[in-house]
Amino acid sequence: MSAALLALSRLRASPASGLSAAAAADSGLRVLSPTNARILTGIADRMTFTGDPNMPRFADTSGLQVIDTALRYVPLDVPQQLSRALLLFEYGPPLFIGKASTFSGLASEWQDAYISGWAQSRFHTRRIAFQAFKNLSMLGYYSQDATWPAIHYQGPWAPKARRVVPDAQ
Repeated sequence: MSAALLALSRLRASPASGLSAAAAADSGLRVLSPTNARILTGIADRMTFTGDPNMPRFADTSGLQVIDTALRYVPLDVPQQLSRALLLFEYGPPLFIGKASTFSGLASEWQDAYISGWAQSRFHTRRIAFQAFKNLSMLGYYSQDATWPAIHYQGPWAPKARRVVPDAQ
C-alpha cells in the first residue's frame, strides 16, 4: 500500500488539463489552492459539458471565482475536507477503476465513467464528495450570464446590481 501511495504521489497531471497553477495564483483565488482549482476546474468541465457549441466551457467562465467566493463563507473545516476529496478524486483512478493515471490524464470517456462511479459508489463518503463537486460545479457554471441564453433564461425580472463581496481581512 505504501508503495502504491508513493507511486501515486509522483504522478503528474497533464499540462493541458484545466487551470494552470500560475493562472490560479493570478486569478485572485483565496480559498482554493492552485492545485485544487485545477482539479475542480477539470471536474466542473466534465460535469457541465453538454455538447452544445453555444454553451461555454466551465474553464472559460468565471465560475471558479464564484465557487471560491462561496467557500469563503463556510466553516473552516469545509474547504479542508473539499481539498482532501479533490486530491483523492484526482489520484484515485488506479484505486477505483484500475487506470494508471490521474483524473486529469484520463480520456473524456473514462473521466465520465470515473465520475459516474463516484456518483453510484457503495461508499457514502464518495457519493457525498460527488454531490459536493456537482453542486459547486453547477453553482459556478449556471451563475454565469453567458450560460443563460442557451437554457432560455433571460435573467431576473427585476435586475439588481451584482453584490460585491468585500475583501475579508
